[in-house]
Amino acid sequence: MPHHRIKSTEKYPFWFKTTVTLIGLYLLFLIMSYGKFILMPLAFSAFFAMLLSPIVKLFERWKLGRAFSIILTLLVVLVVLGGILSLISAQFVQFAERIPEVTEKLKTVSNNAIQYLEETAGISQEEQSEYLQQGINNLIDQSGNYVSSIVSATTNIFTVMTLMPIFIFFMLYYQEMYQTFFQKLFVSRKGDYSNVDNLLGRVQNVTQNYLVGMLSVIGILAILNTTGLFIIGLEHALFFGVFASLLAIIPYIGIIIGALPPLLFALLLTDSLITPVLVVAVFGTVQFLEGNFITPRIVGSKVSINPFVAMIALIIGGELWGISGMILFVPLIGILKVIFDQIPEMKPYGYLLGNSVNYED
Repeated sequence: MPHHRIKSTEKYPFWFKTTVTLIGLYLLFLIMSYGKFILMPLAFSAFFAMLLSPIVKLFERWKLGRAFSIILTLLVVLVVLGGILSLISAQFVQFAERIPEVTEKLKTVSNNAIQYLEETAGISQEEQSEYLQQGINNLIDQSGNYVSSIVSATTNIFTVMTLMPIFIFFMLYYQEMYQTFFQKLFVSRKGDYSNVDNLLGRVQNVTQNYLVGMLSVIGILAILNTTGLFIIGLEHALFFGVFASLLAIIPYIGIIIGALPPLLFALLLTDSLITPVLVVAVFGTVQFLEGNFITPRIVGSKVSINPFVAMIALIIGGELWGISGMILFVPLIGILKVIFDQIPEMKPYGYLLGNSVNYED
């Protein structure tokens, strides 16, 4: 009986595809690391452009013209952001008046700590002063690096804030050109652009829904945080509540970081331990509601990636682009999933990124 060799359906062997994939990932990390000075503002601008696109189209239907509609949309956004920043600044000014009191309290706490160490650990004040002096000297030695890093970060922020409105304007102005580019790039048969248009539409819908959902979550968290802190009688409840809600844009850990300032404020400037415990209770309750009800129902499947992949994206984003990466990489992974789901060869990767156990052919 003749033996027939089984023909492989794979065009390339597995080891070759794996090697090419790893090399591609390595090059991608290099590009994203060294090119963040331009890629980061471009990514933020692309997200905002997709978010603002419906507003621009609304103004265009009012016969205002493309350029004027975009400028008017940007002005509306600037006015809204200016109002929010003014509110936060006013609250911060009130909070800043308590800084001298916080400083005095810290001095008292440090003195108590020195006495405690002397009584329990047998470390004299002279030895503690020597250790403190060594720490101060090390801090001074590193201060040059810290200052240069702060100056560099501040310069980058102003650069990004200056470039983003320009990038957003041109992304919105030439959005049809970009759509045509992708149509011509990925479609070989003339006129059959339905798959490309469907993919671009899904990417835009995912991004818009995610951003709108996150803004809604931030607003709800601001109300819940402020109400809870006001009920327990913590001063500057509005400032602390809004500040903590804004940090919720960083997935998973943002709301925890946002809870630290009001907790420290309650520990230092209240005479009772009940208030700090109540602060923890407020943010613990809000965290529970946010993780189990608010975000799943509002954002939900807008970016339907599993939490494990989201945590990895959070870590990688923070390592590559800092806080900006922690904000951007989760929705970027969601966009990648949408793209992978539309490409038959990449569909298993889209399934791996997703949050559903069932595989849909």
